[in-house]
Amino acid sequence: MSVQPNLPEPDQLRWSEGGIVASPAVAALAASSFDPQYREAWTELQIANLLAGGNAWLDLCHAGQELVAFALNRQVLDEVELLLCAVSPAWRGRRIGLRMMEQVADSARKRGGKRLFLEVRQGNEAAMALYLSAGLRQEGRRPAYYRTVVGDSIDAITFASFLQ
Repeated sequence: MSVQPNLPEPDQLRWSEGGIVASPAVAALAASSFDPQYREAWTELQIANLLAGGNAWLDLCHAGQELVAFALNRQVLDEVELLLCAVSPAWRGRRIGLRMMEQVADSARKRGGKRLFLEVRQGNEAAMALYLSAGLRQEGRRPAYYRTVVGDSIDAITFASFLQ
């Protein structure tokens, strides 16, 4: 029997927006959250460069000083793209992903966003279930959009929702 760490309750979490200074923690969480064979995690430099452009931001969730979830977003006109998001493996199964999707939608609306969209690797069933439960709908498919470390092609499934 494994012992679960004594984690704070979800109501003890702190939600905020972040910028470039959060890039190291976000990159570390991404690296620990994504399977390296799919090459989905972004590096600290990639995250910082995107945030430096001025039309991107992070939605963050902390428990004390620990970053437990993030979403990296970019806005062009009234469309917001969720580029990357993750919940720490130790915090999964606590509906933090769904709460993060609500945070992303709120942040997007505050910036004048009218539509939220994203793409997800085919086969990432947990992420697709999260996006559907958050009210997004599957819109399409981008054939051979992703490449694994061994060169296999994987389709991207696109999801979107109008923000009200």
